Amino acid sequence: MKWIRVELHNHTIASDGDMLPHELVENAKVRKYKAIAVTDHNTTAQCQEVIDSGKEEGIVVIPGIEWTTFWGHIVVLGGHSDIDWRTITLSNIDEKIARAKELGDIVIVAHPKRLGTPFCSECRFLYDLKHWENVAGYEVWSHYSPFSKKESEIAKEEWGELLLKGNKIAAVYGYDWHTPDEDGPEYAYTYVGIEEDTISVDNILNAIRKGRTYISMGVEVNGSLKNRSGVYSPGDEIKRGKYNINLEAKVANDYAKKYDCEIKGVRMLINEKVIYAKRWHGDSVSIPITLLDKGIFRIEMYGTVEGKDGDVLVCSPYYIK
Repeated sequence: MKWIRVELHNHTIASDGDMLPHELVENAKVRKYKAIAVTDHNTTAQCQEVIDSGKEEGIVVIPGIEWTTFWGHIVVLGGHSDIDWRTITLSNIDEKIARAKELGDIVIVAHPKRLGTPFCSECRFLYDLKHWENVAGYEVWSHYSPFSKKESEIAKEEWGELLLKGNKIAAVYGYDWHTPDEDGPEYAYTYVGIEEDTISVDNILNAIRKGRTYISMGVEVNGSLKNRSGVYSPGDEIKRGKYNINLEAKVANDYAKKYDCEIKGVRMLINEKVIYAKRWHGDSVSIPITLLDKGIFRIEMYGTVEGKDGDVLVCSPYYIK
């Protein structure tokens, strides 16, 4: 499994962003993203220019759009769907998402718990979805300082509730990148695990569909969940029984140069209840664990960034059968 750094929520001058297509790519290269998505509001006008710039700089570019409606924002990645955002309503949203999925795109709910009108018009997600099984990702974190925001805490709680209902939804971070803001507040990363040697749009989208993601405040993790039968990755279905978890984690050097991030501990959850917590010392840990209950199992790390406490890593779950 190769974990790559990506940003799935970006804007250009085609909507309300300040960056030209080549500027978005150049800034993405500075931040060492292996792939980015173009998700302008209700338009794909700049997708091809960003794709062309990405090819020149060696960055994979995912064509996309952000459906921006009165009742919330939805990121749609892949560039396959033929849906006119103006036809989306409260009553047909499930049908529109199912259509996008059928045509080969993936759907991500954007900044679901951000303050809405009048502070951020239409930003809060108000749709009452009936078919969450068609949603591939959920922005557990978004925008600046996501690890310490109340809206992130509420979003993570709702994401957990959706998982407990049997939905398989990957955790993602959406920077909602509009301006270069190199001197801005802390931001996070989405890491996507691909099994192929080549980084491509299809490989990234398939990894998100499978739930091979984690989000972090610059923390990079290599790990494995093992038993006698094999090695498992986030998003996998696993049987109840005994496992061993091996984790290696550190703050990425480039992130550490910008922000003071420290890992303080690791915790593990079954069905959204903490079953294990341990202070973090050094760079690695090996933990035996017994999973007896059906449901979801996932890993988090907590710590500080710029002196503020919060989660510094949230991993998508394993599904215990």
